[in-house]
Amino acid sequence: MNQRQIIDISTSTIFRVVLILLGLVFLYFIRDILAMLFVALIIVAAVDSPVRWLKRHKIPRVVGVLIVYLLLFVILGLIISLILPPLANEVGELAKNLPSYLESLGTRFQAVQEWWNKFKIGDTQELLSRIGGQLAKAASSVFATTVGIFGGLISALVILVISIYLAAQEKGIKKFFMSVTPPEHQAYILALAERIQTKIGGWVWGQLLLCLIIGVLTFLGLTLLGVPYALILALIAALLEVIPYLGPILAAVPAVIIAFLISPFLALLTLIL
Repeated sequence: MNQRQIIDISTSTIFRVVLILLGLVFLYFIRDILAMLFVALIIVAAVDSPVRWLKRHKIPRVVGVLIVYLLLFVILGLIISLILPPLANEVGELAKNLPSYLESLGTRFQAVQEWWNKFKIGDTQELLSRIGGQLAKAASSVFATTVGIFGGLISALVILVISIYLAAQEKGIKKFFMSVTPPEHQAYILALAERIQTKIGGWVWGQLLLCLIIGVLTFLGLTLLGVPYALILALIAALLEVIPYLGPILAAVPAVIIAFLISPFLALLTLIL
């Protein structure tokens, strides 16, 4: 016997579903604003600890915020001025040599060529040449691409202004969450925000220190081994260190490949490093 099920959907349920869908659409349209706000909150959580330390030493919070940001800008400017010229040279050299490197890899792996031909996939050398051309173009415009990904100068300025504004206020993050949280949930949200702020602040400084250590050690190790493009590879290792477990593995791949182009033994030493 066939049974017909009658599903009764009330008007209020339909209204809630429509509201949820409209809310999701609204969040989609303001996703860039939310991303900038999220980054600003992370920055505020990171600078809060040194600002509190300065305040304990009788320095007003606003002055402490300005001191911390000024020091960060000075340190960042020094790092950029030191690594940007040699990094640009290495990127240009890598972009120029990348097709020949890929061709060398194809020559070293003749077995791959034979397997490739069995399935009539095409000529490996031609494929590698095409890939090399595309990668060379990508490498030559890496800085422009990076700037585009992070939203450009305007987004950076907006993030900077928001973070300074929130950091300069006493309990700025708490006040922000209070302004967007219903009164009945404020106690729980504020306690949660306090814990998150403390953990995020410690995590950011810990990750920055770890990335710096990994980058410096990688650069020194690759330079001593004679692996080319040590600065690029060290920067990749430093940035990927943020990714747990998988980051160091991904960072080792380009270093080992470049070392293998020189000699298998050097690749082994690089892998051990």
